[in-house]
Amino acid sequence: MRFACEPVSREREVKLTKRQMGTLLIAALAVLLAGSVGLAQDRHKDYYPPEVLDKPLGVERLPNGNTLITDGGGAYYTMTDASIMEVSPGGDLVWQYVGELAFPHSAERLSNGDTLISDTGHDRVFRVNAAGEITWSSDDWGGGSGTLSDGSHLRYPNDAELLDNGHLLITDRNNNRAIEVDEAGQIVWAYGQLTRPHNADRLPTGNTMIANSEENQVIEVNPAGEIVWSYGGGDILDWPRDADRLSNGNTLLTDSRHGRVIEVAPSGDVVWAFEGLALPYEADRLADGTTLISDNSHRRVIEVTPEGEIAWGFSNFQENLPAELQNPGFETDADGDGLPDGWYPADLNAEGDALFLWDNTVVKEGKHSAGGQYSGDGRMSWLQSVAVVPGTAYQFSGYVRAQILKGVVAYQLQFVDSMGGPLGDVISVAAHDGSTDWVRDSAEVQAPAGAAGVQIWGQIIADGRAWFDDVRWQEKGGGVSLWWVIVGIALLLAGGAGVLLLRRRGRS
Repeated sequence: MRFACEPVSREREVKLTKRQMGTLLIAALAVLLAGSVGLAQDRHKDYYPPEVLDKPLGVERLPNGNTLITDGGGAYYTMTDASIMEVSPGGDLVWQYVGELAFPHSAERLSNGDTLISDTGHDRVFRVNAAGEITWSSDDWGGGSGTLSDGSHLRYPNDAELLDNGHLLITDRNNNRAIEVDEAGQIVWAYGQLTRPHNADRLPTGNTMIANSEENQVIEVNPAGEIVWSYGGGDILDWPRDADRLSNGNTLLTDSRHGRVIEVAPSGDVVWAFEGLALPYEADRLADGTTLISDNSHRRVIEVTPEGEIAWGFSNFQENLPAELQNPGFETDADGDGLPDGWYPADLNAEGDALFLWDNTVVKEGKHSAGGQYSGDGRMSWLQSVAVVPGTAYQFSGYVRAQILKGVVAYQLQFVDSMGGPLGDVISVAAHDGSTDWVRDSAEVQAPAGAAGVQIWGQIIADGRAWFDDVRWQEKGGGVSLWWVIVGIALLLAGGAGVLLLRRRGRS
């Protein structure tokens, strides 16, 4: 199973399409609902103010020296806190658009001052002016239905750029294509031999550079759709998401899961690299030779010199990891939002219908469990992060119950560094398919060097329902904390003193 917080290709996990499963799902979920009602909640609150940078994706250095950042939001992988922000060299926020955004991936400042935005989670592309007013939207295609000239709709557009001819080049990820369209939605060019692509760019030659992400490759195609240059394949790259042709003929690309940005010569030789990143999304080579990078899971944007020194950066996310797992039995809801305290309803990578449940009808221990009902691509999850000590062994356990039609349900663990970047591979405790009664899953793990925390995920990568309860995370052999040891010793000493006092009184 893949890293917990990344989008996944459900085509590799689910044989039936949503269209094939539609009728079956409606009927089956109706049965499930009849058997277990619980407390269902759609989560709509934000966890951080919009000026806090949660998940930088698209990044652009503007002519005025400011930096335009697309913040996909996603505090704790929730579909929240998204914004487009313009930041000065001194780190001041000088312009921002919040609006109704869902996991936006790119923003481009146009010559007239408007900003072109790919609103990925809403399957649309639109423009806003400096006042934040929408001046054009792909939602208007097809008489307001958002329909393109071929009868299709955008599905997870992660990049849009305005071409010199006034058309738009859109990377339509979940339709596995890059398309050139006019403002009326007429498709004038398309390339579809792709698997979950990112960030198509039109080159001065008329060719198009595309990060063919799930094929671990970047390609250059001509207008006839012929591949004229490529790099990657196999394990050379792992999920590249951006590729730019430089003026020297080399190609700058983000090798996301390898945590690096590299510059590749036409021969395929790597001539420059910057490593130690956490799922970098986009990289741009600036006029002075530095490289602007969105270091996604480290929640920062940095500018790196050719020598590999960080010359500038912007980050303002502050996280305080609890020393112990909070609300392990999902029992409390102190703020009354209908969701268990300490746990985040992580729906950022849910590409379907996700309903989070704080359930009082299906429980293993106590009065509540945390569950979810899901249908679609991607995944929904319950998430909590806890502080760890590098080199320390820990014991995890948790109960899970599932009623699913297709896919898997699992607890997963991911160690992270002090900035939230993943360390090592995700640890899948166990995977369950079909229907199960309550099952206890457990694992012993050791925090790696550099670890500051662990992300504990209850994952639903499935169509159907699942519940989680009675989660435990503790230092191995450390079931009794030092505090309670001290208290116990104090009580023993107090008890001994009491016995001695009684004996003295008896003698007198």
